[in-house]
Amino acid sequence: MNWKIGIGLFVAALILVGVGWAFWPGNGNVLRLPGVVEVQEVRLGSKVGGRVESVQVKEGAIITKGQSLVIFEAPELRNQKEQMQARVDAAVAEWERAVAGPRQEEKDAAHAAMESAKARWDRAEYGWRVEEKQQAKSELESAEADFEQANKEFNRVAPLFRQGSESRTVYEGALAARDRARGRKDSALARVEMMKVGTRKEDKVEAEQEYRRAKAQCDLLKAGTRKEDKDVAKAKVDELRAQLRAIGINLGETTLMAPPNLGKAVVEVVAVRPGDLVAPNQPVIRVLRVEDLWIKVYVPETEYGLVTLDTPVDVTIDSHPGKIFKGVVVQRANIAEFTPRNVQSVDERRHQVFGVKIRVDDPQGVLNAGMAAEVTIRVK
Repeated sequence: MNWKIGIGLFVAALILVGVGWAFWPGNGNVLRLPGVVEVQEVRLGSKVGGRVESVQVKEGAIITKGQSLVIFEAPELRNQKEQMQARVDAAVAEWERAVAGPRQEEKDAAHAAMESAKARWDRAEYGWRVEEKQQAKSELESAEADFEQANKEFNRVAPLFRQGSESRTVYEGALAARDRARGRKDSALARVEMMKVGTRKEDKVEAEQEYRRAKAQCDLLKAGTRKEDKDVAKAKVDELRAQLRAIGINLGETTLMAPPNLGKAVVEVVAVRPGDLVAPNQPVIRVLRVEDLWIKVYVPETEYGLVTLDTPVDVTIDSHPGKIFKGVVVQRANIAEFTPRNVQSVDERRHQVFGVKIRVDDPQGVLNAGMAAEVTIRVK
């Protein structure tokens, strides 16, 4: 910033000379004030920083909006973007499933399970059918007949065995046949009695509850996903998409570009080279806005009221003698500069000055920052 200090000292010297020159006898109603050309300086940098991959511009180059200036390496951010994109896709799938609700096949399966449970409950509630009872009765009659026949055979064989006329094998076979027949008869009798009594109360309650669970599941699938669940799924998608956009913004910051509102500018300093590590939010390029150029002059307090906004002025510079640049007053300072310790007389008040900013038309780009200029203001 040495050049700025030098300009400041130069301006101070010009003010001292210009104050006297502006009101030198013979100048009449014309103010001639020394000034310095100033250009708006803009410092450009990246919000994320990183290792410099390449530098796209050189010092002295003219850049325009949207031009790529510096590119940073960003493998981690690209990996994060891929991971976040996968999470977004999964969240979108969950949201779409919540909106679509259960599939028709799931609804059909739930309905079939409900009908099956209803049939079991009805059977438990109404008991055995007449046909089943008749079948059980027939099985009992057949078992009783078999038992009666087996018992007669045993009663015939038993005396003969005791008399020694029948062998033990025949006796034991008759005894076994009688016992088996008695068992089948008892089983058939128990089945008939069970059918007469009907289904137990516990079985009825269990069948009823099973049906109600199946019906609730079927109704749940028919109703579809709750609105709250859909809203939660949608909110998750929105959150992840916002995070994905944030990563995309950071990825965009890995390429330092000229801002869209920069206009025409000249690269003054390039502070990095490929391979440099740059911290986030650190300026790496300094540019001067060619379109934002002005001349700063200082008007004594005694004549400050003569200079008003939008006052036209003429400007000349040493590098182009005889060439007059047109300008206009665009700003008047509200605070005085170079104020003496004690202003007691009218003559001393001319040493108290106010800064005035003058916008200059320079379509050919002749003016450069730091140039000395002379401003001529015609006052009434």
